[in-house]
Amino acid sequence: MDGTRQALLRWMTGVMEARGWSARAWAQAAGVTASNLTRFLHDPRTGSLPGTDTIGRLARAAGAEPHFLDDRRFPRLCRVPVLERDQAVAVLALGRRAAEVYVADRLRDGGPCVPVDRPVSRRAFALRVGARTLNAAGILPDDRVVLEPADEVEPRAGDVVITVGDDGVCGYRYHPPFLVPVSTDPDCGPTALDRARLAGVAMQVVRPLRG
Repeated sequence: MDGTRQALLRWMTGVMEARGWSARAWAQAAGVTASNLTRFLHDPRTGSLPGTDTIGRLARAAGAEPHFLDDRRFPRLCRVPVLERDQAVAVLALGRRAAEVYVADRLRDGGPCVPVDRPVSRRAFALRVGARTLNAAGILPDDRVVLEPADEVEPRAGDVVITVGDDGVCGYRYHPPFLVPVSTDPDCGPTALDRARLAGVAMQVVRPLRG
């Protein structure tokens, strides 16, 4: 099987497994005919390849696209959605699979997103930093901080972590059993780890060059 067919098959089966979709359900969500998928899936070596319009519609419905380049030579560009605080709270309350779907939907809906330069989990997202959220760590207002859930990337002592609460977003250094503020915001005081709602481990900062 050639590389194009392998990439399409890997992408299509991966999406259906991750989302729990049948070919028919995916086709319905994308507004395409199910036979456009099933012909290829039943016979990936010689079956008819989906057309570019079909692939585009499938990618939009799935919130992911096939990758035809050799990632070792051309690392692919990943994106994560930028969530508001209430959206971050919502995604943290979900199970793993539901959270993956939520994040993918935010990308598919065309909301704000940022590129990342490393592979990320399907639950990774970014938060926009407020005025004093992480200023003592050198992270500036309007920066976007890419976060991985703590059960995807286990935090280590000294890592920057973000919490979300009813009063806002706070940044800390991870020093269990405590979190030490990296913020001059008086609402972001020292706190016990077991009393914090941990949004994730800060993995990357994306800084806009112009407003």
